[in-house]
Amino acid sequence: MVMSPLDIQNKSFDTKMRGYDKDDVDDFLDLVVRDYEETTQKNRELEKALKHADEKLEYFNELKDALNQSIIVAQDTADKVKTSASKESEVMVSAAQNKADELVTNAEKHADEVTKTAEEKAKEILTTATENARQLAVETNDLKKKTRVFHNNLSVMLQAQLEQVKSPEWEEILAPLSTYVQDSHEVIREVLSKELDNSTNTEVNSEQEDQIDQTEDVSVVESNQKQVNLPEQE
Repeated sequence: MVMSPLDIQNKSFDTKMRGYDKDDVDDFLDLVVRDYEETTQKNRELEKALKHADEKLEYFNELKDALNQSIIVAQDTADKVKTSASKESEVMVSAAQNKADELVTNAEKHADEVTKTAEEKAKEILTTATENARQLAVETNDLKKKTRVFHNNLSVMLQAQLEQVKSPEWEEILAPLSTYVQDSHEVIREVLSKELDNSTNTEVNSEQEDQIDQTEDVSVVESNQKQVNLPEQE
């Protein structure tokens, strides 16, 4: 049993002959009581401090455990996030690759369609141009043939007209009237001479008018020649 300072202070001793001095013993007991009280107080404070330290230690141990658990949870969460991010990045990369492949395929398909369409259009244009060129060559050749025939016919017609103009019949028709009158018919010659003078003036005036008319006709012909009607194509 642990004694308290009060137990020490209330302790009594039996008195015997030639024993210790009571005052010295009381003084010593008072000193012991005071020291014991101080020691007890210190022990209480130490116990209190030890209890507080134990509480702190327990708190820190719990905190340590919580931190360790948090670290474990955080590590596990980080691993899960890392795994999830890796899977998500793989999915995104795969989706991007698929999208890129799809775009490339569509682009190649569109390019092939455009190229095919362009080639077909070019073939169509070339075919049309070739056909037009062939048709134009045929029409040109046909026009040349018709022009050659027209030229030959015109040449033959003009040659025939020229031969008719050079025939002797025209010389007889164009001979002066006086050649038909004999020298013995002087009266007729005088009448013819007067008539011929009048007719000569009339012919001069007529020739001038004919020249004017011919000039106008030439202008009309030249104007018409500017618009040549080609023969109709067969």
